[in-house]
Order: sequence, then structure tokens, then C-alpha cells
Amino acid sequence: EGLFLKQSIARNTYVSILDRLQNKLGFVDFEKANSTVDNWIENLSIATPSKEIPVSSLSGGNQQRVVLARWLATNAKILILNGPTVGVDIGSKEEIHNKLRDLAMGGLAVIIISDDIPEIVNNCNCILVMHKGHLVERLEGAETHENEIVAILKKLK
Repeated sequence: EGLFLKQSIARNTYVSILDRLQNKLGFVDFEKANSTVDNWIENLSIATPSKEIPVSSLSGGNQQRVVLARWLATNAKILILNGPTVGVDIGSKEEIHNKLRDLAMGGLAVIIISDDIPEIVNNCNCILVMHKGHLVERLEGAETHENEIVAILKKLK
């Protein structure tokens, strides 16, 4: 989700920061745009032969990395991710989780919305269990076990 699949990796990455890439005449400074894209391809280990290929030609894990690159390029202070590893292989999932933890350690607030309980338990230091738009339980991530969340969810049925 969140990608223009027929567009290039480059365009998908810089589309959210076009205002910062404009020169004095209002045109996109493609040298600056390409430098930004190259930086994120390297930083997020996006496996691609070229930044100009369509995002649709990438694996699910690399597509997720392009989405991350787009939003990280904005220099946001908070990153809200809904199912950040849905549809990606185990290796890519682990790499994405490691990157998110690194970003959080660097001061970025990362909010993960997911129904993948292991993903939540292993990557969040605060877990909020929601049901029908209401907060049901607040748990400390480091002290929480998967079976504890499962027990809470079973009570809601």
C-alpha cells in the first residue's frame, strides 16, 4: 500500500518531498532528488539494479522499504505504520524490524499498528490493545508475552 506501482523507485521516494527539491524557478532539482533517492536506497538496503525501474518489479520486502524511504525522507518526527511487514518474506521482515528499532533508538517515534502479535511484542516498548475503537489494555512491551495478549483478545470475543 502507498505506492505508485507503475512509477519508478525514484519517483515513489521523492514524491512526498517535492517542495524541498525545487530550485529557484520552481522546477525539481533532479540532482538533489537523485542524491536523496540514492541515499535511501543505500540506507534501507533496497535491492534494485536501478532507481528508475518501476516499483512493481521489486519484491514485497523491497516495496515496503521504498514506502519507508518515502516517509523517512520527509524527516518526520513520528512514523505511523499499519502492517509494515505484511506480505514480505521472513528475512525482509527481520531487516525492516531492525531498521525500525534503529530509527526508534535514534529518536524517531515509531507507532506500529498490526495484528501480528509477535511483531508487536518483539518491536514495541508500549503495547495498546484496542477493541472497537477503545483502549482495552496497556502493556509494557519488554515485559509482555504473546500469550498475555492472546488471553486479552480471547476475553473480547
